[in-house]
Amino acid sequence: MNRLYILLAVLFANIALLSLVSCSDDDNGGGQPVIERVRTTDPALSDSTFTDAMVGQMILIEGSNLHNAVHVYINDQDVYFNSNYNTSTHLIVTIPQDLVVRGVDESLPLEIRIETTHGTATYAFHVIAGYPTLELYKAQLTTNDQGVAEMVPGQEVTLIGTTLHEVEHIYVTDLDTVPMFEITDFSVNADRTEIKLTMPSNEIPAKGIYMVECYAGNAYCGFSRSPQKPVLTDISTDMPIPGQKVVIYGKYLTDITAINLGGEIDIDVSTVETNENMDQLVFTMPDCIPSAESNGLITVATLGGRENLQFYDYSRVYEDFDGHGTQMAYGWGTNHFCSYPAWGWTAVPETSPIKKSAGYYVYFEGFTCWWDHNLTINSKAAPSGISASTPLSDIELRYEVYMHEQFTVAGNMTSTITVFGKEKGGIAIADRASGVLMPGEWMSVAIPMTEIAPGIATYGDLCASDTGGDNFKIFLGYDNTGDNVIIAYDNFRFYVK
Repeated sequence: MNRLYILLAVLFANIALLSLVSCSDDDNGGGQPVIERVRTTDPALSDSTFTDAMVGQMILIEGSNLHNAVHVYINDQDVYFNSNYNTSTHLIVTIPQDLVVRGVDESLPLEIRIETTHGTATYAFHVIAGYPTLELYKAQLTTNDQGVAEMVPGQEVTLIGTTLHEVEHIYVTDLDTVPMFEITDFSVNADRTEIKLTMPSNEIPAKGIYMVECYAGNAYCGFSRSPQKPVLTDISTDMPIPGQKVVIYGKYLTDITAINLGGEIDIDVSTVETNENMDQLVFTMPDCIPSAESNGLITVATLGGRENLQFYDYSRVYEDFDGHGTQMAYGWGTNHFCSYPAWGWTAVPETSPIKKSAGYYVYFEGFTCWWDHNLTINSKAAPSGISASTPLSDIELRYEVYMHEQFTVAGNMTSTITVFGKEKGGIAIADRASGVLMPGEWMSVAIPMTEIAPGIATYGDLCASDTGGDNFKIFLGYDNTGDNVIIAYDNFRFYVK
């Protein structure tokens, strides 16, 4: 009997021990996992708690019984975590950049879910792809009875931007962003870069702002009911070198929808810069240039219309060292090189620092002396693409120039250019758009032909005055011998304003 009591006592002791061990496992995180909060990994912000985060952000999940995690899910997507940093109370994870967010798939659960060997914990959490932006709008406007293009009720408009996720509301506001009416008929494309909307029957303001409210924040884009047709008055260079900045001057240069070069090349309008006065726009010349078969125009299109300017008009080229210049008898010079192989002159040395992706040029390199750095062409013919009756006051001589480094004494070097046998000296080596010398960059120069040939009335008169001989020259003027010069010239042409 005593033996039976001993056996029962041992059995009850074992049961108690098992119960104690089980309780101990729970205390050390062996029970149901719980997520209590999410915060940043920055120790200085350890008191912070948030329920929203952006893709790419590192977060620290706090709770209990989080050890032995098998999977971590965000928006129902299995994401990587380093188990070496996983404890019973902490788990660190970086939200993947390519995580699919609610704005792309509305069925996704907004939560973090941790699966461990002993259970699952969930936590409500909202991941956003980033903050929304609006860059421009497009609309096919109709023409009213007065012949003016205008936006009308029911107008279809496309807003273009980035990260247009979880769009909650779209409003037309006044210029102070006070909502005037809401747009409810809209759709967002799959990659969240465009919103197609239909204007309601409300009266459209002369000037307004599209305000798109997204979960992550608001984005804005101004618009005009009747955009003005652009007016183009000038261009900093009509034959730019690839990589060169181009400035277009005029009025109403806003709501740009397209810029086309020669009917052949389109400029990415998202890269075009416009100023607050809407009288200038700037773009960078791409690596390709219009061909000789191009239409000789640059076209700027806005919501208000389109306008043209002369651009790479090969019929007005005097010499571009690419075979598009007019005929000549022969040429000579000192310290010059030419990258145009057809002339058979000494080629530009490979050590030249000038890198040009399209076309050839004439190049000077060496130390200055009293008669050096010059190119002379005999019997250069006149371009045929200008009407003889064109007033000389409407014509400019334009060319591009490159100076590798600032010369020793600032301001001591100029260009002397001769065309049609008429010489113009003291021409500053500076960019006409900025007004300054830009070492290591191609610059554009423009000289009114009335300064080169004063007293001559028309282009026909100018051509008639040309007696041939050495009628095209490039010569450097300087007052400091011994300067090491690296300079190039290209694209001599006549621009008709």
